[in-house]
Amino acid sequence: MKRKKREMKPRRVAIVTSIHPDFDARIWKHARILAANGVGVDLICPWQVKDREEIDGVTLHPFPMATSRAKRLFQVPLRVLPRLRAVLAQVDIVHFHDIDLLPWMAFVSLVKPVVYDVHENYAHEMLVREWVPVVLRRPLYHAVHWGQFLLSMVVRNIVLVAPSQKPDFSNPRFRQTYIYNYASVALLDGVADNHDSREDAVVFIGSQHINNGSLLLLDIAEKMAEKVPGVKLLATDRFSSTAFRNHVTSEIKKRGLQNTLELIPNVKPHELMAVLNRATIGISPNLRVPQQIMGIHTKIFEYMAAALPVVVSDLPHQVGVVEATGAGILAQPEDINSFVSAIASLVADRGRAVQLGRNGQQGFKDSYCYESQAQALLAFYDQILAA
Repeated sequence: MKRKKREMKPRRVAIVTSIHPDFDARIWKHARILAANGVGVDLICPWQVKDREEIDGVTLHPFPMATSRAKRLFQVPLRVLPRLRAVLAQVDIVHFHDIDLLPWMAFVSLVKPVVYDVHENYAHEMLVREWVPVVLRRPLYHAVHWGQFLLSMVVRNIVLVAPSQKPDFSNPRFRQTYIYNYASVALLDGVADNHDSREDAVVFIGSQHINNGSLLLLDIAEKMAEKVPGVKLLATDRFSSTAFRNHVTSEIKKRGLQNTLELIPNVKPHELMAVLNRATIGISPNLRVPQQIMGIHTKIFEYMAAALPVVVSDLPHQVGVVEATGAGILAQPEDINSFVSAIASLVADRGRAVQLGRNGQQGFKDSYCYESQAQALLAFYDQILAA
C-alpha cells in the first residue's frame, strides 16, 4: 500500500524586508496570504508599527528605517539580524525580499531554509539608475550580476516575479518558482459601482521616475489640455528623489498644467481603491527600455481590479494582458498622441470605457489576482522542506 505523503506546509515563516515602506503591497500580500492559509508569520520590517503587534494574523517586528543609502550598508544588518535571531528557532523558513540582505541571508541559509524573493532585474537596474554615475554603471552591472548569482547559489531557493529574470538563475542547483506581482483580490471590496456617473479623470498610481514615464506624463497632460480640456490627470506624489520631484513640479508650473495634472498623496495599499474610485481611466506610460520591458507592472492589475479601462505602453507583458482580457488600449511610448487619442476616445464613448473596465475586472478575478498563486507558494515551501 502506498504511504500517504507527509504534510510539509511550514508552521511558521519569517518574512524579512529592509527597505519597503509601511504596508508595502508586495510584502503585505505575501504575509496575509500565508496567514490566510494557516501559516504563522513573523514580519521583520522597517515600519512604524508597535513591536510584536498582530494584524490579520501577522506578528510585526519593526526596526528603524535606514537613514541613507550609504548608512544602509551597516544599519540594516545591525537592525535586522537581532530581530531575526529572536524568532529563528521558531520558524521553518526565512523568506526575504531585498538584495541588500542577500550576503547575510546566505549565512542564515547554513542553519535554516531561506528563500530569496527577487523583485527586480537588479543588475539591469544598475544601467539606468540616476544615482549611479555613468562611468560606473557597466562595472556595477557585472558586480551585482555575479555577486547575486554566487550568493544565491548558497541560498538556492529563489522566487522570481517575471520570466525575464530566469537567465540570471539558470543553474540546476536552484529551486525556483514564479510568484507574479499581481494585485490583491481584497481590492475588490472597495470598488465603487458608479463608473457611469463619475467625472472623467485619468489616474497614474506608479512610482515617479523617468523610466516609469513621469516626463512622458507631463507631455500627455499638456496634449490632453488641448484635446480633452477639463479632463484631469491624477498622479501619485511618490518620487525617486526630492530633486526629481522639484523638477516635475516646476515643469507643471512652467507649462501651466496646474488645472490638468494633480499630484495626489501616496496612500497605503489598503486605501488605494479610494484613489482609483476617483478615476475613469488608468494609465501606465512605461518607456521602452530594458528595465521596463522585462518587468510586470502591478498597477495594471490594480486598474483592472477597479474596473478602469487601461491605456498602457505596448510592452510585451502588457500586450499579453490587454489582448487576453480586452481591458483597454495599447499605446506607443514614443508617440504622445497615441496615448492622448486613446484617452480621448474613451472620454467620448463612456459606454465602451465601462465595458473595457468590466472586461479587465473579470480578467483580474479569473487570472491575475495575487491570491490565485497561494498554492504555488505553499507547494514551493513544501518542496524546500521535503528536501
